[in-house]
Amino acid sequence: MALKHATITPIPNNEPDAVPALWNTRYTEIDENFVDLDQRQSATELEITNAKGGKSSINARLSLVESSVESLSPEFQDELTAAIKYALDQAGVANRSVRALKQQIQQEGEVLIENRGVVSGCTVAKSITAARNLNLAAGVCFANGRGYSVASGDNMASVPSNISAGSASVVAYLYLAAAGWKMAVTAIGQAVPVGAIRIYNITIPAGSTDLTDPNLTNVTITSVRRVEVGYPQYLDSPVNQFVSINNLSANDYRVDIDVVSADGAPCDRKALNIVSRATNGFTFELASAADNVLVRYRISKLNN
Repeated sequence: MALKHATITPIPNNEPDAVPALWNTRYTEIDENFVDLDQRQSATELEITNAKGGKSSINARLSLVESSVESLSPEFQDELTAAIKYALDQAGVANRSVRALKQQIQQEGEVLIENRGVVSGCTVAKSITAARNLNLAAGVCFANGRGYSVASGDNMASVPSNISAGSASVVAYLYLAAAGWKMAVTAIGQAVPVGAIRIYNITIPAGSTDLTDPNLTNVTITSVRRVEVGYPQYLDSPVNQFVSINNLSANDYRVDIDVVSADGAPCDRKALNIVSRATNGFTFELASAADNVLVRYRISKLNN
């Protein structure tokens, strides 16, 4: 900021007798220069305040700037990158450990074990009195933890036609109706209903219809009945249920079991045996007459 008057107006040597009026101009110029100096001082003080950036002195501010510049050096950036990478690696390890704890080291789930079959009878034969029909022989079945009588019936169910170019499979099963247990056959591609008892697999060749094969001559029926003649006192072929788990490093894991519910006969923890173990699952064997046994399990392998 320049002074308003760089030089004060001089009084010439030949100026007449000096009088106060002749000095007023000089005094005014001097006063105005002092005002300019005051303004310059105020502006300088403001710049110094701003330069300190909230610090107690310029030196403190310069020390902060110097440390900031040093923090951006290549060595510091390398150290910072290494620290961040290490932190990310440790976070990844922690996340993998948590995931392993939830998905492998400790696993929980529920499985429903169905225990149904035939005590005696309930055989199926092809009808000779109606096209593509099946007859059911009388017998006894078991489900829901108890036994049931099954009445015989002629032409109780029919086998669907297969108009496709390949063979098809259906299932003959028993189901509980209002009037007792009856037989039915699934449609092609249909699953056996919940609560039913599978008794026969049926294979239908290509082009087998009412017209081409009314007596089911080319249709194969195969018994898949689970027959337990000693039910409910003993079971010759107890139900085995495989339970899949997330793969473990070995099969020396621990299995804790809780029986949540069951239909019919009593069923406790002792009625469930683990007959085989693999790294991807294990197999339950049910030593009980109960049906619809809901089991909650926990797998533990802390050294996986």
